[in-house]
Amino acid sequence: MTKSNGFSRFEEDQISRIGQALELTYVSHDEDFIIYESPETNASRGREIAIPSESVNPILEAIDRGAERLEDVEGWVDPHRGYAEFEIQQQGISPFRNIDRFEFDVRPCSHTHVGAPPLIHDEDRDFVSPLIRVTSSDGATCIEISPNSAFCIPLLPRDIGTRQKRTQSTLKIFFSGPAEKAEVLRRSRELANSFLFELNARHRAFYSLRPKIERARHRRRSLEIVHKVRFPRTPVPSNVADLFSTPSNFSVRGNYTLSYLSYYQVLEHYLPSAHRREAVRQVRRILRSLDFDEEKDSSVLQILNSVERSHGASEGDQLRTLIGDSVPDAKLQEFFKLDHGGHFGRQGPIAGVPAINLKSGEAIGSQVAKRVYMLRNRIVHAKDDVRFAESKILLPLSDEAMKLLPDIELLRLLAIEVIVSNR
Repeated sequence: MTKSNGFSRFEEDQISRIGQALELTYVSHDEDFIIYESPETNASRGREIAIPSESVNPILEAIDRGAERLEDVEGWVDPHRGYAEFEIQQQGISPFRNIDRFEFDVRPCSHTHVGAPPLIHDEDRDFVSPLIRVTSSDGATCIEISPNSAFCIPLLPRDIGTRQKRTQSTLKIFFSGPAEKAEVLRRSRELANSFLFELNARHRAFYSLRPKIERARHRRRSLEIVHKVRFPRTPVPSNVADLFSTPSNFSVRGNYTLSYLSYYQVLEHYLPSAHRREAVRQVRRILRSLDFDEEKDSSVLQILNSVERSHGASEGDQLRTLIGDSVPDAKLQEFFKLDHGGHFGRQGPIAGVPAINLKSGEAIGSQVAKRVYMLRNRIVHAKDDVRFAESKILLPLSDEAMKLLPDIELLRLLAIEVIVSNR
C-alpha cells in the first residue's frame, strides 16, 4: 500500500478485512479516517461510513478473536470476551436527561468499563454523556447503555462537509468470560429485550434495537397515471377516505406494515355488504331453480342451509367474494404482467404466503385473496400457539417488512376497485 496520509501502517488486506466484516466497500482514506461506502440496499446506515484511525486496530483484533456482526439487528458478538454490543434507537426525549435523579443497580464486577454512572466524559471526543449500567446480583453480568465502542461505528451523513468523530448510544452486555457463540447470542438477546422493555415500561425511556435491514431495489411499476383532472364523481365514506389516505404517510415514515393494514381496512369496510349480496344471490338462485317447490321440505332446507353457510363464512371466504365481485380479472392480469422483480413468485421475499401464478388454472381473484389474507394474518397475529408456528409474525421493522411495497401496491389497487364498485 502506498505510504501516504498517515496510513502506511495499515496493509491493504487489513483495510479489506474491515470492509468485509462491516459489509462495506473501501473508497479512500485520509489522515483521520478510512472511508468506506455502504451498499445501496443497506437501509440502516448512511451511504458513506468513515472509520476513525484509532478504531482500526480494535476492530482487527476483534475479528482475529472471532467477533462477528449480528444477523438480524445491528451490532456485534464477541464470544471470546463474552461480550455483545447492540446499536439502539431512541424515540422522544429520554428521562435520563435528568440522570442525577436515578439510582443504578451497580455492583463490583470483573469487567473493564469506561467510566461509571451517571455520566461519562469522553475527553478524546470532548463530550459528556449519560451512562446507564446495572449489574447482576452475583456480579457476573453487566448491562450498559453508553457511547459506542470501536465495533459500532456511527453513520456519517453524506452532506457533512468536514468529517468528525461521531458517537451513538449502544447497549453493551458483559458476561463473566468466554462462551460459545450460540450461548452468548441467546443470553445477550434475552437480556437486551428484557432490559429495554423495563426501561420503557418502568421509566418511559423508548429505546429499541436497530434492525439490520436491506431494502429491496423496488422499481415502482404502477399502472398508467391519468392526466386529466375531473370534477369528483366517486362518493367515498368518510372513514374509508381517511383509511385510504393514511398509507402514504406511514410509507414516508418507513412503516410499511401499517400501510398494508390501512388498505386492508378499506377492504374490511366492504366485507359485510359484499357478503350480504352474495347470500342474497345464493337464495335467489335457489328460488329460481326449476325444481324448487316451496311445499317440499327439501327445497326449503336448501334455503336454510345456504343461509347457515353464509353466517359461517370465514373472513378469508368473504374477502374472496369481495374481490371476485368487485375487482375485474383484467385489472389483476394487467397488474401482474408488470415487472415486479419476481416479488410474487415462489422465490419472492415474503415467506408464508402463496405465490401468484397466472397459469395455474386457479382464478386470479382467488389467488390474490389467499395471499392478501395470509399476509394480513402474518402482520396482525402474534399468538403463542404451536398451531401458528408456520405463520411467523411479520414484524414492522423486519427485513420482510421493508420489502412489502409490491404487496402494498396490489392492495392499493384492490382498495380502489372495491371503492369504485361499491359506490
